[in-house]
Amino acid sequence: MEITAPGHPVRTGQALRISGDGDDDTARYLRACVQERTPGAGAWRTVNCGRTVASGDGATVEALIRARRRGALQLRGVLYGLDAPGDPHPDVVRSSAVRMVRIH
Repeated sequence: MEITAPGHPVRTGQALRISGDGDDDTARYLRACVQERTPGAGAWRTVNCGRTVASGDGATVEALIRARRRGALQLRGVLYGLDAPGDPHPDVVRSSAVRMVRIH
């Protein structure tokens, strides 16, 4: 799972376009999601998920995140494996490296 995020500081109120993709052959179906959190704030929050696809088709996700506060924002991509397209309990297959975006 890989995501792209701005590598430069952004202004408060600016929209950040985040995209990601991933693939894995250990699950029948896959879904890619983007998550965010403020450092020290604890839990990750899912911002958006792409559509569920069959394994081997490559899961993708696009998210538009508004920079609300000054400081730092952490972003990551998460690839979920599902047994069926409507599986209510997907498993995390892999996560991307955490990307840090500075907001000023």
